[in-house]
Amino acid sequence: MPRDQRVTVYLIRHGETQWNREGRCQGVTDIPLTEKGQQQAHAIAAALAEKPLSLVLTSPLQRSYHTATTIAAPHRLAVETHDALREWHQGQLEGLTRAELLGSHRSYFQQWVQDPADVAPPGGESLQLLQTRAWAVIEQLRESNPGGAVAVVSHTMTIAAIICAALGLGLAHIHRLKIDLASISVLTYTPFGLFSSWVLSSLNDCHHLTVRPPY
Repeated sequence: MPRDQRVTVYLIRHGETQWNREGRCQGVTDIPLTEKGQQQAHAIAAALAEKPLSLVLTSPLQRSYHTATTIAAPHRLAVETHDALREWHQGQLEGLTRAELLGSHRSYFQQWVQDPADVAPPGGESLQLLQTRAWAVIEQLRESNPGGAVAVVSHTMTIAAIICAALGLGLAHIHRLKIDLASISVLTYTPFGLFSSWVLSSLNDCHHLTVRPPY
């Protein structure tokens, strides 16, 4: 890996879906973007149009994939899908509203508050497993260093887990990170010997959503 070259990763959450609007656990359920979600994707694309993107990676779930293809279009890039970037598999919690969650799975949440990293939802995966698979994609980017900047389009818990890994934060802190729909967060890796590290230079940036995209 060239020692004088940084790796910049734009972590992007997909646009709105109907389940987002209804406040349902979405997880790995494959829900399309709403019209508003499509507009949000175009707003992200406009915000990143002048950035030197060399690569666009995405979760295979259509809400993420369609956001990614919109971002990639101005750069004339194809998108690469990575199953490891999919959202947290929430098992029996998928599709439930907050009220339904607290009514039918209160005992799970009581355990999860004590051990959010390793207590998995019924039929789902733990946050530790989520972080392990997703962080491997980011570490591969650091090692391969494709040059320019990389857009990674994914989901709220996946992005939060990646940020925790980059900053050395335990997963008990994951809910202290706010990752809104269509937000952009930026991680930068600078190789500098013993001082090499990932730095979070921007978190949950949504200012582009207040600007009308030019296309």
